[in-house]
Amino acid sequence: MTDLSMNMGPLESLLADPDITTIHIDGQGVRYSRNSQAQASEITFENDAHRWQVIESIVSACGETLSAVHPTVDCTLRDGTRVHAEYAPLSLSLHKRGTE
Repeated sequence: MTDLSMNMGPLESLLADPDITTIHIDGQGVRYSRNSQAQASEITFENDAHRWQVIESIVSACGETLSAVHPTVDCTLRDGTRVHAEYAPLSLSLHKRGTE
C-alpha cells in the first residue's frame, strides 16, 4: 500500500494490483509488468502538467526534489517501493517492494 498522502492519480489501480511489480511512466505513456509480462497501459494523464504533478508527488513523498538542479532521484517510499525519476526527459519508474 502506498502513502495515502501522495497524489497517485490514475496510477492507483496499478499500485493496488499485487501482481504488478513495476510501473514506468514517460512521454510515451504508462507501461507495467504483471507476472513478468511487460504490458502497455490504457492509463493516461490529463496533460503534461498532470503527469508532472503525479511524479512530483511521488518524489516528494520520499523527501526528495526533482528539478534541473537535481535531475535524477533514486529513493524508497515508506512501503518499500523503489523510485527512480528523471527530470529530462520526464520519467518515473516504480519497483514494488520485493521485486528486482
